[in-house]
Amino acid sequence: KINTASEPNSHPAPATKILSERKIYSMPEHKTNPMSEDEIDVASDSKTNASPESNEEICRFHTKKMLVSQLIDEWFHDHRFKIMESTSYEYEKCIPFVKDYFAGFYIDDITPDMVYEYIIFLKNKYSALSSGRIYYKILQLSLKYAMNYHYTSYNPAAEIFYPRPPRAEIKPFSEAEYKLLITAPGPDWVRNGIIIAFRTGMRRGEVYALKWSDINLEQRYISVQRAISSACSKTILKTTKTPAGMRRIDIDSKLVAFLTDLRQNSPNETFVFPGTAREYRVPWNISKELKKMCEKVGIPPRDFHALRHTHASVLLAHGVHPKIVQERLGHSSCQITMDTYSHILPTIQNTAVNVMENI
Repeated sequence: KINTASEPNSHPAPATKILSERKIYSMPEHKTNPMSEDEIDVASDSKTNASPESNEEICRFHTKKMLVSQLIDEWFHDHRFKIMESTSYEYEKCIPFVKDYFAGFYIDDITPDMVYEYIIFLKNKYSALSSGRIYYKILQLSLKYAMNYHYTSYNPAAEIFYPRPPRAEIKPFSEAEYKLLITAPGPDWVRNGIIIAFRTGMRRGEVYALKWSDINLEQRYISVQRAISSACSKTILKTTKTPAGMRRIDIDSKLVAFLTDLRQNSPNETFVFPGTAREYRVPWNISKELKKMCEKVGIPPRDFHALRHTHASVLLAHGVHPKIVQERLGHSSCQITMDTYSHILPTIQNTAVNVMENI
């Protein structure tokens, strides 16, 4: 077992003994899909009647042992093509730490107890649960990859999950606070973003990545297709956070009138929020500007994401079905919406009570 009794911020000592008689697996080129069910069945049948040499080719994990560090490298080599560039960048920064922790260990050396000790080590090192979570996710996904490609017959992390951090308290603006906020002195690009976010529930990166071609003023809807993201110290336009994020949001007449006026003031622009150094504006300092605007009208400061929460909270409080709210926010499931805004649900239940009162 790995010794976790050392200082919380120090790495555990690497394994002092490596079984030299084990064969080391060298990382191949980028892999294709894992074996199909038919291929597994053939491998199983062949194993029964085949020679030891053919068994070694069919069931790699019986004779060839892979170090955890090699597994992580191969998993990431495959996985990075399936994720956003910003996520890949975060993984790449954390992988050396995980490899160092499990230095010298083979996949088959890892036990559930070692996985638990790793979680304890991460919790001691990082006071915020969300900070240590990515380091565990790298191990968890790597071991799952090992199972999929038959490098091992057992995944010790399959039923072990990193503790979820407590859900952050949601502090939406009230309807009265929003009306005060948009009267506060401040940059137009901030106020205009506030209005769009409040009336659509769009994320900050989605709002400032909007093109005029995404907005249909006649049929009154916005098509959300991209977002601004930062990765590797650069800013890029990417697809939305999840497939559900690519969505259509119907808009009200007040927002249509607002966007119509805004369009008339910038008839030759591609983006709704044009920038100076690039085609679109990157809202680097928007939190600072929003805080100033809040202070000027005497309301508690919030970040820009609070406007998204405000949109959802207002709709739910007025009895809009959670499924509709989910679609507007671009959540991948209605359950996420319900879990996030459960504090609003008690007021929604008043409708149910009123129905029962009349029966």
